[in-house]
Amino acid sequence: MSLTCCQTPCLYCGGESFSPLYQGIRDRLGHVSGEWSFERCESCGSAHLRPFPVAEQIAGFYPRVYTFAPQHAASPVQRWLAQLEFALFFRPVYRAQVRIIDRLVRPATSISRLLDIGCGQGLRLIEFRRRGYDCHGIDIDAAAVAAVQKQHGIPAVCGDLATLEDHYPPQSFDVITAFCLLEHVPDVAGLLRQCFKLLRPGGWMVGVVPLIDSAQIALFGRRDINLREAPRHLSIPTQQALRTACVRAGYAPETFRLLPDTPLSCAGSAGLSLFPSANTTHVYGSRRWWRVAWRLCGAASVAALAPWMLVENYLLKRPVMGMLFAQRPID
Repeated sequence: MSLTCCQTPCLYCGGESFSPLYQGIRDRLGHVSGEWSFERCESCGSAHLRPFPVAEQIAGFYPRVYTFAPQHAASPVQRWLAQLEFALFFRPVYRAQVRIIDRLVRPATSISRLLDIGCGQGLRLIEFRRRGYDCHGIDIDAAAVAAVQKQHGIPAVCGDLATLEDHYPPQSFDVITAFCLLEHVPDVAGLLRQCFKLLRPGGWMVGVVPLIDSAQIALFGRRDINLREAPRHLSIPTQQALRTACVRAGYAPETFRLLPDTPLSCAGSAGLSLFPSANTTHVYGSRRWWRVAWRLCGAASVAALAPWMLVENYLLKRPVMGMLFAQRPID
């Protein structure tokens, strides 16, 4: 692929001074040819992809099968594996994430209106609905949006981040969530500002994002799965970078919190770093039986590593996946 690059300041703090961080990184999926590097912002420490693509090229970085969805399973073995994965990994992760969010952001006596940006198949929205949220979703994948509407009966629209304000009026949500999205966005500050406008006073922005200052990335280095997501991962922030970005977007500084994602989710990141061939694209985008074997190896590593994530998350306080919470000030 011929890549046109653009120079951009730090997506989190606006800094313009960078230093080399990781070089010679190739796409773990083999979908995009070439090599990439990450540079560190000297002001906030966040990592930025180099060369940085122009917006029109980003859609081409994603293969047909990218994220987990049961309907991607084409063979009987894949269908069995998808059911097992959902029951043992994805559903427990979604439910744990929703419990954490519900405990921290929802007032005791109200029904909160929630928007999930990049909602995918809506599997996490189902868990929010079970807890009484008035759920809505938006995604660029028309097929995923159709599934959310028809299979789950959840209102959803097809659109990109630039059209958020076209679909929803200002101050129309109590909670906006973005799971594993910020690292893919070429304008993080712009997204945070758009979400700020859509939140009611006192509403919460919640995001799950990989962290470059994690113990896991320090251990794996350029083999880490979050780095090898180049060129789809355009940036990877530090904990401080996320705080800076949220404050710059108008969120109340005193409300900002960054918690570790669930141990199971963090273990999933480590498992894919150890077994990169266990990724969703290779397993569900192919009918080759040995791809399933790699997936099972990755699953075994996740089960073994999950207890160690407690050390990384709570003792070292350097999780590989963080959950940010930022509140729009109450007028």
